[in-house]
Amino acid sequence: MEYLEFGCRVLLGGVFAVSAGSKVYSRTAVADFAAATARLTGARAGRARQLAAAVVAAEIAIVVALIVPALVRWGFAVAVGLIAVFSVAIVGALRRRQTTPCRCFGASNSPLGRQHVARNAALTAFGVLGIAADLSGGSSSLDFGLACVVAFAALIGVALTARLDDLIGLFRTTTATS
Repeated sequence: MEYLEFGCRVLLGGVFAVSAGSKVYSRTAVADFAAATARLTGARAGRARQLAAAVVAAEIAIVVALIVPALVRWGFAVAVGLIAVFSVAIVGALRRRQTTPCRCFGASNSPLGRQHVARNAALTAFGVLGIAADLSGGSSSLDFGLACVVAFAALIGVALTARLDDLIGLFRTTTATS
């Protein structure tokens, strides 16, 4: 269970680190995320900027909590809660037939879709698994070599999660031309 907990920490910590970083790496990225937040929530520009800043702050707090051993369980819990909020917003947008691009990981122009809800469900499952594994003892005595293998696998998961829209677009393009 300690490797499961460690893998979930690396996966979710990595996902939220990439997510936060992709939203703040430039002024344009910040403005694009605030604009997407406004479209998604219907909030006015000033309020949308506040919401966008709160999202980034929460994502950074999750990353820190998943690094600090005493805060890991809280990090998982906040991650699950934030993902739930994102999922509600996405489902609401889909019900309104909004085609707002998901700016979850930066500059993607892909519209929100069921794939984003499915991605969030998978991330939620990893958060819940992380909590369960942490409750059973956490990652106190990991073998370095095996921990590296687990971390590498989790980082592949981070990359696949962050580039989900591109991967789906690639396969849609491929099947459309076949």
